[in-house]
Amino acid sequence: MPAREIHTEVIRPSRSEVTALSRIPVASIVDALSKTGALSYCLKLQTPGLVLCGSAVTALGPDVTVRRAAIDLAQPGDVVVVAAGGSKERSCFGGVTAAHMQTRGITGVLVDGMVRDLAELRRLAFPTVARGTTPLNYDYPADREEGAVNVPVTIDGVRITPGDVVVADEDGTVIVPREQVAAVIATAQASMSVEDEKWWARRGQTLGAVQQLTDSGYKIV
Repeated sequence: MPAREIHTEVIRPSRSEVTALSRIPVASIVDALSKTGALSYCLKLQTPGLVLCGSAVTALGPDVTVRRAAIDLAQPGDVVVVAAGGSKERSCFGGVTAAHMQTRGITGVLVDGMVRDLAELRRLAFPTVARGTTPLNYDYPADREEGAVNVPVTIDGVRITPGDVVVADEDGTVIVPREQVAAVIATAQASMSVEDEKWWARRGQTLGAVQQLTDSGYKIV
């Protein structure tokens, strides 16, 4: 990943596509991506009951000025992705920054690290994904020499390119590559419809699982 670069252009999916993804459970999106794109369970939505969904604008490293540059370049509906290296020692995001981001229409944040001011983040109802919380933050500047804005970053082995869509709910977080957004929406919506019809038809009925296991060699005792 190139350091000390600021890229100002981000190719985003349409607003309607982002809205459609926000209405699909993360589990269904992961299924539509053939079980790819999910971040680890350690990255959790710290603001229960909310959904995070938006186009990624990336900040490489924990430095406050690098992060602020990403916020300055973000557009309404974007998610700022802070690739802070997964450190659990210090936080690099909090309530004051979240409040400012809300005034700019930024939809939420994904921090590969820790955050603080959790009560304020929840009061603001600002969707926040992070590894956890700690009141101890960085002394700035922090790793500014290696920072960058709007470059591809990797979190939990998943590559996030600016313009990809970040979706998070209480099941977890998934990254939808921008070029796959339309296909994922179509696949997930069709699959959900089929599942709904299947389970509606089965309501109140036995699932036949005991017989299936018996047929495959299980012994009834």
